[in-house]
Amino acid sequence: MIPQTANESSVIKTLFEMSGITKEKIEQHLEEIVKETARPKLLFIDLEQLKEIIPFERDFLEKQILCDPRVRRFQRKRGAHSKRIWLYEPTIQAIQEIIMNEWDF
Repeated sequence: MIPQTANESSVIKTLFEMSGITKEKIEQHLEEIVKETARPKLLFIDLEQLKEIIPFERDFLEKQILCDPRVRRFQRKRGAHSKRIWLYEPTIQAIQEIIMNEWDF
């Protein structure tokens, strides 16, 4: 009698499952990669764009968030009366830190 051997793909699948790697986790990870790749890369953001992604009015943003030193350090403008812009990624991270760590829930 010839012993029945598992094919290579079932062995690999079993090893992945034993490691905690499932089809669902792989699909979720691939979906995140696709979303990240499809999202346009922003280098800078202005006040109008901040108002669109953060649900607060201009005055509130100015008084409660944009004046914070953790956000101000990423602010740039060309001259005294120029438009202000902020470096996108670190500014968004600083705003998340302010809201999540310092505001009540």
